[in-house]
This record gives sequence, C-alpha cells and structure tokens, in this order.
Amino acid sequence: MQEKVPDIIEGFTHTEYLTVFSAIIFGYVGAEYFQGWGSIIKNRNHIRIYWQHLLWTIFAFIMFIQNWWGIWPRTAAINESIFFFIYSLIPIFLFYLISVILFPDFKKNEEVDLKEYFYKNTRWLFSLFAVYFILTIISSFVYNDIGNVFIQNVIRSGGVMLAATAAYFNRKVWLHAIFLALGYFMLIQFFLALPT
Repeated sequence: MQEKVPDIIEGFTHTEYLTVFSAIIFGYVGAEYFQGWGSIIKNRNHIRIYWQHLLWTIFAFIMFIQNWWGIWPRTAAINESIFFFIYSLIPIFLFYLISVILFPDFKKNEEVDLKEYFYKNTRWLFSLFAVYFILTIISSFVYNDIGNVFIQNVIRSGGVMLAATAAYFNRKVWLHAIFLALGYFMLIQFFLALPT
C-alpha cells in the first residue's frame, strides 16, 4: 500500500514546504534584475544607456512581479502532483532567461552600448516573451484561475502576437517603440482584469 504525503510535519505543511522553494527561486531571479540595474549604475561612465532597453527591463520585471502575485490561487495545486510543481517553476525559469538576455555581462571599464546590445538580442528576448504568454494561456486551463480569465487570455493572446512580431522584425526601432507603448497599455489592462 502506497503511503500518502503527511498533511503536516511539526506544523509545516507540504504546500508551505514547496512554496519556500519557489520563493527562493523567485528571489534569485528578482536579484538578477536588481544586479543588472546596479551594474548599469556602477558602470555608468562606460555604458551608453538606451531608453527602450531600460523600459523593457522594467516591463519584464513588472511582469515577473505580476507572475508572483498571480500564482497565489494556484499554490494549492502544486501540492497535488510533482508535475504541477515542476510546471509552476517554468515561468520563473523563463524570467531568469529573460534577465540573462536583458543584461549584458558587464566587465569593469568595458564600453557597452545598450542600444546595440538590445537589438542584437531582441529576437531571443521577444521569443521568450511569446513563449511566456503562451504558457500563461495554457496555465489558465491547467489551473483553476480567478478573475476575468477570458479577458486575461485575450490580452495574453495579444502579447503573443506582439512578441512574435517583435521577434520577427527584430531590427525595426520604430516598431519596438510602438510595441513598448502597447505592452505597457496591455499590462495595465491585464491588471484591471485581475480580481482585487
């Protein structure tokens, strides 16, 4: 006879145990963003800052925070199966990859042009955004989501289309400026579709 995982071990539930691991990973990925911005500030004399790059890093970080905020209703599901738990870690992994692509490996006294760096990596960056949005649509069916899920998925689908188009037309400066404005607008609309 197969034993069931105990509900509580000395006051510590299995869900809390799994959530602690997720929180550690989230903290590590969040630190990557802070470290990237910190490196830009520390090396500012050798770095040409680019406004779109900076605004996309902020956009990615806000999405990362929203992902953390939005997984609260899903926490109970990670206790049901190891597959749910592993699946819950995939978005965190994607945000880690996004952070790695967004911030160059700064070396002391090395000249860095963030505009050049940004456009060299846009295909990868926006492909990862597209994968993330597709994953969030799938997640809305895997987990029992809350709020206006239909509107959320319409906005996520728009995100997939914008990100895929930005990845394809990865060198069009004007297009990325338009998509940046649309991205922030859609992010605000998504926040409004969330339950309070």
